[in-house]
Amino acid sequence: MTTRYRWVALLLLLAVAACHRGPTQARTNAELLTQAEMREHNFNNVYDAIAALRANWLTLRGTDSFLTPSEIVVYFDQTRLGGISELRGITVNSIAWTRHYSGVDATTRWGIGHGAGVIFLSSRQ
Repeated sequence: MTTRYRWVALLLLLAVAACHRGPTQARTNAELLTQAEMREHNFNNVYDAIAALRANWLTLRGTDSFLTPSEIVVYFDQTRLGGISELRGITVNSIAWTRHYSGVDATTRWGIGHGAGVIFLSSRQ
């Protein structure tokens, strides 16, 4: 019987070891883009980096008003810059990371007028 238990224990150990992934490369966060990721591809400005690496951030999800539709708003260290065209004038070296907020999350954080979402840039780590 002890041999039987040893085989069961060995099989359990092998099953657990097979399920272990071990050290793997960190997964990329779909809502976060770091300076290192942008530098890796040699982008000059933040707009080009986002357009290539997170293009869905620049896509509007439909209109919330026919008279005054919302635009994606850009913030840089809590300062509202304007629309996504402002991203063309910001170099990759001047930011540490950028994060996308959906319309719901942006409205919750910054209030009305952010229904299309926010691209938040930070110069701090």
